[in-house]
Amino acid sequence: MKAIIRKELADHFSSARFLFIASLIFMISFLGAHLASQGIQEVLASGSNELLAGRTFLLIFTSTGAFFPLTVFLALFGPLVGLVLGFDAINRERAQGTLSKILSQPIYRDEVILGKYFAGLIIVAIMLAALFILLGSLGLIGAGVVPTPEEVLRLFIFWLLCLIYIGFWLGLAIVFSIVFRSVATSALASAAVWILIAFFLPVLGQALAQVITPMTDPQRPAYEELARRDMVNQLVSKVSPTGLFNQSSLVLLDPTHRGSSQAFQTATSSRINQLLLNHFQGGLSLGQSIALMMPEFLILTGFMVATFIVAYLTFVHQEVRSI
Repeated sequence: MKAIIRKELADHFSSARFLFIASLIFMISFLGAHLASQGIQEVLASGSNELLAGRTFLLIFTSTGAFFPLTVFLALFGPLVGLVLGFDAINRERAQGTLSKILSQPIYRDEVILGKYFAGLIIVAIMLAALFILLGSLGLIGAGVVPTPEEVLRLFIFWLLCLIYIGFWLGLAIVFSIVFRSVATSALASAAVWILIAFFLPVLGQALAQVITPMTDPQRPAYEELARRDMVNQLVSKVSPTGLFNQSSLVLLDPTHRGSSQAFQTATSSRINQLLLNHFQGGLSLGQSIALMMPEFLILTGFMVATFIVAYLTFVHQEVRSI
């Protein structure tokens, strides 16, 4: 398995398509972080109190700047890295005739699939670590903001969250590369699932919420309708890896965020909710943020493990003649 991992690492790092996708993500992320650091400089120079303790450095990753935040960019386009690494992991070897030669050696089939999957995870981990270090260095140099130990821990957990999220897409692409013999078919299937989950599923959730909870009763307070709509949106997002990643990253990187419920933000006129807002005025601690994001984190981890199990079982139980 170690030999397969070394071979896959060498192939991926020398692949033109991977280098192109990685360079594109680095450039856009670098530009967004640069604009965000300029915004942080302006806020610090104005002496505004909007920045809370333990959040200033994290604004490099969550501030919108001129574009959307880095977290949203990774949620939408980070899956491309996993798809590029895995959509031809097996069928390319089958088309070139090298898979049968590999299996004719004293190498088990589970070592082949494990080596390819772990090699992809290693590359994703290295790329994310390099990206976070570069953006953090930009924040240190450009905005002059030094991260606190809690912010470093939050970024480390966010790195792990990104690794699990992209690992799900890597496993899904490997599944398609096993099921489909054609490289083009597996690439199209991977891209179709990515577009469906990342772009159409949120719209479907909003449309479903409007159908299930129409605002037609003038006697009912508005925040109750928003609460029901928000509940439907949350249920739809629980089946979307992109929605789970967005919710987890927002709670983790923004200590002032107390949950993704729109109804909670709307019904602030309630005395109980006002007391809660006053109680958490200084922002949530790391432990409280982890407790809030833990359900989404575990579900996303389950999605990643499920895709890998499907890829593993499908490849191991294939007939030798079909390979």
